[in-house]
Amino acid sequence: MGISILIAASSTLTNDLLCRGFNQRRKHFNLVASVYTRKHLLQEVAAHQPNVVLISANLENKPTGGLQALRELRLTRSPARAIVVLDSSNSELVVEAFSNGAKGVFCDSGPFPSLCKCIRSVQAGQIWADSTQLNWVVQALEERVTIRIVSAKGAPLLTEREGQIVRMIAEGLPNSEIHTALGLSPHTVKNHLFNIYNKLGISNRAELLLYALGSRESPRGRR
Repeated sequence: MGISILIAASSTLTNDLLCRGFNQRRKHFNLVASVYTRKHLLQEVAAHQPNVVLISANLENKPTGGLQALRELRLTRSPARAIVVLDSSNSELVVEAFSNGAKGVFCDSGPFPSLCKCIRSVQAGQIWADSTQLNWVVQALEERVTIRIVSAKGAPLLTEREGQIVRMIAEGLPNSEIHTALGLSPHTVKNHLFNIYNKLGISNRAELLLYALGSRESPRGRR
C-alpha cells in the first residue's frame, strides 16, 4: 500500500495536475481525496486519516488561506503530516508554515518527481526545506525572546539544562560551543540531545529547530 495523500488545492488546474501525477504512481501513492476549502479539508482528513496532506498556501483564493487551514488541522491533533505548497519561496510564509506545524514546504514550480521525494521524506519523519528556508527559520527564532516547551497542561517537558541547550541550538550554536559554554563534556551534550529528542518525539537538529519555533513566545508573552 502506498503513502496515502490528501490534496487541498488552490485551483482546479492544480488539483487535476496533482491527481494525474499521483494516479500514474499508484504503486507508491494512494490519493484518498482532493478538496478546495478548509471545511472539506478537515472533514476528509477525519474520514480518511491520510499519511500526508498537501495544502496550497493560497487556499480559497486567500494568500494565507492554506496557513489558516494548517492551524485548524493542527488543533485536531491529526497524525497526518502536512506539506505547504507555495507559489514562491517567501520567508514569511515559510516561517509561518513551520510555526503552525508543517513538516515541509514545496514550491509549486518544482518538478513533480521532487514533490514525490518531498512526500516520501516527510512520511519518513524528515523535514523538507532547503538551506535558505531553514536559515529563515533560525533567524525567526533568534528574534524571539522566549521558548517555552510544555505539555498540553502547561508542565515543562524538559529539564532546566535541556532547556538551555535548546535555546543555544536555536541561536545557531554548534555542539562544540555549547559544551564549552556550559562546562560539559561533548558526550554529556550528546546525551542531553538524545533525551531531548526522545521527550519531544523528534529525531534530528532540524526538527528541534522547528519544534522550538512552534513553541516560541512573542516579547509580550503571547504565542
